[in-house]
Amino acid sequence: MVLGLAALVGAWRLQREPHAPVFAVLKLQRLSDLLLVWGAAWWALALIGEVLRFIPQELQGAFLLGIAAASVALWTLLAARLRWASLAMLCTLLMPAAAAVLLVSAHSYYHPAAQFGWLAWLAVFAVHFISLRRLAAVAPAKVLSVAHVLGSWMLIGVLALELRYGLLLLSSEYNAWRWLGWAILPSLYLVLAAAPRSWPWPVSAYAKEYRVLAALPLAVLMLGWFWLANTFSDGTAKPLPYVPLINPLDLGLLFALLGVYLWSRSVAPQRGPRAEWIAQGVAGASLFAFFTALVMRTAHHWGGVPFHLDALLESMLVQAGLSIIWTLIALGLMIGGHLRHRREVWLIGAALIAVVVAKLFFVELSNRGGLARIVSFIGVGGLLLVVGYFAPLPPKRAEPVLETEGASS
Repeated sequence: MVLGLAALVGAWRLQREPHAPVFAVLKLQRLSDLLLVWGAAWWALALIGEVLRFIPQELQGAFLLGIAAASVALWTLLAARLRWASLAMLCTLLMPAAAAVLLVSAHSYYHPAAQFGWLAWLAVFAVHFISLRRLAAVAPAKVLSVAHVLGSWMLIGVLALELRYGLLLLSSEYNAWRWLGWAILPSLYLVLAAAPRSWPWPVSAYAKEYRVLAALPLAVLMLGWFWLANTFSDGTAKPLPYVPLINPLDLGLLFALLGVYLWSRSVAPQRGPRAEWIAQGVAGASLFAFFTALVMRTAHHWGGVPFHLDALLESMLVQAGLSIIWTLIALGLMIGGHLRHRREVWLIGAALIAVVVAKLFFVELSNRGGLARIVSFIGVGGLLLVVGYFAPLPPKRAEPVLETEGASS
């Protein structure tokens, strides 16, 4: 600790004397920064050594977080008082230090609030945001931007771990509860980031950091989580029975997709029409995959079909359900395209209708008898009649050039 304090004092003196005759050949600011890092390393080594030596193992994580928060709080006061930019930059490393403690402490059933962890994490985040507020005029803007993004990720990560632990208590197997623990809070963050309302500091002062830079990786992760959970989870959420659309997994999937779509729609206009088209396409494909897997999960729970891809595809119950669901999706696309005069949406629904008709002839018709096949043919046929009556092909949009010529004539 004495070595650390000596190096910190030396760093402070050197950065205060930019024109000192001593060591005139060297750049004193670089030497000051080197001494600052050297002193901070000895400071951290001294405190970590004391924690590991005298604190019980189950409390070490909380104490390490506590000494990190206390150190940054002290350095924040000095940096703000002395207008020391390098020390202010050092204060922004609180989140990486907390992340290192989290990685060392984490395990399969990690509980962030256990063993006074709630107090330690509360101190860490309080010091983090207070230091960023006090050092806004001292630290470089790019460094503060990165610190805000890292802080938002850490806050969401710790809360998600705590929620995951609470949901783990509801399940003894790897089922829907374990999947949901990772998705609820990031999805909620995306929904709030997409909201047009004005949020207080720090979001108001760093809107790009919180609404775009911090949200973009979360949107990618939630989209990946959606496809993984939708593909590999059978929706079991004991002790609750499986009910389509109101099952915890289905609600979580829809909420995650809603968060991704709302956020992408809020930032897509700034990136041009192609970004909007991509966002709508990804949301539509994901929703189609959701309803397809929903049929398979329902057949698994209600029809006793094993939740394996081969068994699901061989089940006539699944095939009939897919035909009806896909036709309903196509009906919605074609009616929506007709009402909004969007031919491309209508044509997508028509292409899906063609796929369903082909599946009826090549899959359902190849199976012998069975009530499911009869229901599939009757249901799809009835829906096709509805499509032909309510959703004819919308007319092409008039070209602006033609309209202008007509007006001039």
